[in-house]
Amino acid sequence: MKLLFLAAALWAQTEVHINVGGGAKAPVHRIEISGLGDLREIVRDDLLFSRYFAEGPSPAWRLEGRVVEAGGKLLLDAKLIDAARNEPLFSRHYRQDAAYKRSLAHKLADDVVHAVTGKIGIAHSQLAFVNNRSGSKEIFIADYDGENVRQLTKHGSISLLPRWSPDRKRIAYTSYVEGNPDLWIMDLTTGKTSKVSDDQGLNIAGGFSPDGTQLLMTLSRQKSPNLYLKNFTDGSVTRLTHHFGADSSPTFSPDARQVAFVSDRSGNPQIYVLDVNTQRAKRLTNMNWCDSPSWSPTGEWIAFAGRAHNKDKMDIFLVDVTGTQVRQLTRGEGTNENPAWSPDGRFLAFTSTRNGRPQLFIMDADGSAPHKLADIPGASTTPDWSR
Repeated sequence: MKLLFLAAALWAQTEVHINVGGGAKAPVHRIEISGLGDLREIVRDDLLFSRYFAEGPSPAWRLEGRVVEAGGKLLLDAKLIDAARNEPLFSRHYRQDAAYKRSLAHKLADDVVHAVTGKIGIAHSQLAFVNNRSGSKEIFIADYDGENVRQLTKHGSISLLPRWSPDRKRIAYTSYVEGNPDLWIMDLTTGKTSKVSDDQGLNIAGGFSPDGTQLLMTLSRQKSPNLYLKNFTDGSVTRLTHHFGADSSPTFSPDARQVAFVSDRSGNPQIYVLDVNTQRAKRLTNMNWCDSPSWSPTGEWIAFAGRAHNKDKMDIFLVDVTGTQVRQLTRGEGTNENPAWSPDGRFLAFTSTRNGRPQLFIMDADGSAPHKLADIPGASTTPDWSR
């Protein structure tokens, strides 16, 4: 994905700051990149996408590198230099299979971001999503920049709502491959799948806990959907809500002490927050319709899809954890749903029909700079962003 328009916008300013989530401002560092061979453009795009860097005169940093291929391996020597002091911040050697050139470039970009800002980079991250280009709804993954689109499931059925484990080694999803909407987990190392829940009725994954030992689930068990918690350590399943309406779409807070979810207990579906220990719930929204909450990695915001009035299209909103602030990020450009946070909490992926068919888009956390992830054939929906 080429992001030259970002560089052009940044060059026009002498001191550039970017708003993150409508709040704190992050400085943009000017950088010069030389060498790196075929990896240069990938690293460049990664750094520009991060919004921490821009190209231009008087760079604060210089990234120099040399890459050679030998015996099916890529050998990369890279050096990040403080331009003002002409001193290296780091000098590193990388070695990787030649088939994974983009992965090597993403690793270097993330190392540069961390070295300069102290923040995690997101170039290594991936998106899981549903796509129907094969004639059935299957689970796919792609790199964060829309490259390396790969089909994971081949059930020839309906597979829905993928959820990454924190270590990026597993994806939970729901599939009708055996007739019932059962909950499965795929091991991405082996490609093998195992069934997690096959109760009669809905079995849908919510979010994994930050340590990966627990999984939130929506189970109906032939009754109204409620929230449950699967513990992978001992195999136990704990019921979290006891409601005659529908409770669904659970997502953990970063400390796993709370769960945001959707419930129609007060009428139309709204966003609620549940204390895991006390099982007490608090309502956060008061809109016509709310769906698909996603708790930010930094903890302050919950993104969700919703509409204020019955005739509105679905849009992406943020609500703070107290329920006192609601911010609208998209405004009626098609239907916009299923927000998913980037690992650093600075971007949101979502589904939008603004170009006709459902496609994946990414925007800054304040709603600015929305752009299509990639031109993927078919309808793409329900993204989930790996950590």
